[in-house]
Amino acid sequence: MTFGPLVADILQKFCESHDPACEQGWIAHRGGDRLGSIFCMRQTAQTAKLRLFLLTPEARGQGLGKLLLRQCMDFARGSGYRDMQLWTHESHQAACALYAAFGWQLVASKPVHSFGQDLIEQSWELVL
Repeated sequence: MTFGPLVADILQKFCESHDPACEQGWIAHRGGDRLGSIFCMRQTAQTAKLRLFLLTPEARGQGLGKLLLRQCMDFARGSGYRDMQLWTHESHQAACALYAAFGWQLVASKPVHSFGQDLIEQSWELVL
């Protein structure tokens, strides 16, 4: 599956069946322009999954990523989750540095062929 259809599938499932008490999404915008997003989704009763953490190139380097990540993590804590998980690719260096700065731990890394290219997939976890 390519990236666009993957995002569309995640959003469709979220819109159809999310529980607002323990799942939430945020979309940052300036005027009519969307700048980024982040979603907290239920993995299990005790584990939240960070999904769709995306920033447009023009929104990067302005603190928006920190704001979105903090909002998502605070929501997860407030919703009673004990930990969070996410997966990303090693090539997303700025996001990985942000995760590490916020206390996330890299727990697994493996080579994959994804989105038409060879990548290193990473799994991160955070104890809330």
